[in-house]
Amino acid sequence: SHTAVMLSAVVVVLLAAQALSQPAPPKPKHVLFFVIDDLGFSDVSYKAKLYPQLTKGQIPTPTIDSFAESGLRLESYYVAQLCSPTRTSLLSGRYPYNIGMNSEVIVNGHPSCMPTNLKTIADLLKEKNWATAAFGKWDAGMTAWGCTPTCRGFDHFYGFYNAYNDYFTHRTGGLDLRNDTRPDFSHNNQSNVYMTDLLTTRVQEWIVRATAAAPDQPTFAYVAHEAVHAPNQVPLHYISPECKANIPETYPIRRTLCGMMQAVDQSVANITQTYRQLGILNDTLIIFSTDNGGNPDTGGCNYPLRGMKATMFEGGVRGVGFVAGAGLAPSLRGTVSHELMSVADWLPTIAEGIAGVSRAQANQPRHPGDPVPPPLDGVNQWPLFSAGAASARTEVLLNLIPGVCAAAPHCRVPGMGAIRVGRHKLLVGHAAVWSEKSDEPGSECAQRSGKVTPGSSLPVTVATSPPWCPCGWVPPVPAVPIPPPDVNCTQLPCHYPNSSYVVGGHMLFDVVADPMEQHNIADQHPALLASLLARLEAFNATHVPQDNPGVDPASNPRLFGDVWTPWRGDPRPEVCSTNTTAALHTLFRVHCGATHCKLHGFVHSPLSPEQVHRVNIRVNGTLVAQLHANAAPPSRNSTEHPRPHHNHKFWNSSEGQASLRHEHWFRKRVAHADLLAVLQTANSSEAVAKGRLHFTAEVFVPQHARMLPLQGSPRCVCGLKHCRC
Repeated sequence: SHTAVMLSAVVVVLLAAQALSQPAPPKPKHVLFFVIDDLGFSDVSYKAKLYPQLTKGQIPTPTIDSFAESGLRLESYYVAQLCSPTRTSLLSGRYPYNIGMNSEVIVNGHPSCMPTNLKTIADLLKEKNWATAAFGKWDAGMTAWGCTPTCRGFDHFYGFYNAYNDYFTHRTGGLDLRNDTRPDFSHNNQSNVYMTDLLTTRVQEWIVRATAAAPDQPTFAYVAHEAVHAPNQVPLHYISPECKANIPETYPIRRTLCGMMQAVDQSVANITQTYRQLGILNDTLIIFSTDNGGNPDTGGCNYPLRGMKATMFEGGVRGVGFVAGAGLAPSLRGTVSHELMSVADWLPTIAEGIAGVSRAQANQPRHPGDPVPPPLDGVNQWPLFSAGAASARTEVLLNLIPGVCAAAPHCRVPGMGAIRVGRHKLLVGHAAVWSEKSDEPGSECAQRSGKVTPGSSLPVTVATSPPWCPCGWVPPVPAVPIPPPDVNCTQLPCHYPNSSYVVGGHMLFDVVADPMEQHNIADQHPALLASLLARLEAFNATHVPQDNPGVDPASNPRLFGDVWTPWRGDPRPEVCSTNTTAALHTLFRVHCGATHCKLHGFVHSPLSPEQVHRVNIRVNGTLVAQLHANAAPPSRNSTEHPRPHHNHKFWNSSEGQASLRHEHWFRKRVAHADLLAVLQTANSSEAVAKGRLHFTAEVFVPQHARMLPLQGSPRCVCGLKHCRC
């Protein structure tokens, strides 16, 4: 009845008021943050109690369950669709879309890293005298030393830089295992030290050292396990009787993943036991998170959500997450929260809510003179955890990759994107809408490949497949009609040939009532659709594109003793160089007349016009030309400041990989008197005598906010009429 509804509402309000009136528990002195790689939504066993549809193939995780069920389980917690976007968002407190980290995974050799003008969560905690350490997978860039953990606020690092690694040899083309900045050769090419176990030991050793050195100092341990990312590798003893009982031997990939999660569960048990023995567990907040949805092709399961890693459906971006331990309100212990939360919220929640760092501090650039970074997108959720308050956010930007259908005028939001506002979620352009997989007998399901990753501890069998349906894709109901393939997208929605990617289509779901995203309600709610499109368009204005020209041959580990090593900038780790720009090629010509010399040529660089604000050309250290970006080229007889224009060409490396390069052309007339003045100020009398001019180029990159000297600068010898470079 209406009266009953009113009474229920009053009771809810009174309970909420009572929770908020209770004194807040003491803030934690330690934070232990676990990130599990490619963990599926249903790959922890406590989920079966929340979702009765989960009846097959459960992975037992007793230790993880005990913390989750004594803490606060976050069932509307969102991450990014891939590894690097989530990790850079967690570390920076920004949507990856706003810092150029949104669309691709950073692997070793990619000249890309989280912008170095951003303060990380570790930087901010250091400002409050916390001890900080990072373990395991970094995956936020290693182009220069300034991109790596010990230059991003972490006192200590033990782990690897890449997106994945062999669990036993710790190699992917070269050794990728570091103790701080030093390669750890002690485990090189050995097959008896499993990565999950190795990281566990290193975390235990660090927390013992840290608390012994400074018993009252707060600590932050960022434990980013490689598991359960491919390759599917695990010692056989981790494949427990429960794994064998729950998962038939005809599904060895799922069984192997079960063993990998058993190792993770044991890691959580061992690390927390060390905290307990040190007497600090009761003062520790434990945070547990995935980085994206599970991959059914390697054994992951996201049911009852639709989709998988790398997609914007719930199975790709709605993650496993919980908090437990110190600081959590007593009324929240053992409960489930459906309050909206983003992975970007962890930085302000920990740094501001727990450590007391102001939001203004977090929004400042990391280095003096750096450009001001974009403001935090994350919000402080500490009142939610400590006092049971409502979430500080009502929307989450899940993804936005522009430009995929920029040529199609019908696209209001180019590319593909997703946003959740309240209970509704909008997808604009999305992957794998048209899937050939279903759970009907005789059909394909969950990317069944019939393969086991090389190095798996289990043999291949005739019936080998990833987990049985419906742990992967669940087709839409009713099925979405498939338009003819059209690479030009003359009509929208359209899809590219030989793919399941749709361009320009809109899908709107009520993900509270329809978490499997089966019922597209876009046509029934045009006003709501328009409202959510407007929100995506607003975010589109703050986009910073991700520029990743591919693997740089100069990063080859064979050039660094068979070890993956930062290859740009100052080679000394302690300098923490942030020079991530590549060597550039320059071509100069100088023609001299009676009173002036004309300099003209170009700077050939992998940096796009959007990344370059200006390029300086110096002669023997003296500025003689300044190239301003996004300006038209001068006329043939122009005497103005040089204006570049940008020609986009493909440059093929020695390994045959095409990388986009840009030519920044310039022309400048310089008076003889000015060149003479340059020679007179040369540091070497020999240079003056021989008329030697040393040309150098510098590029101003906004994300680094400094002039970066670039390699490949020519040395020229000038006579009376010309210079030879």
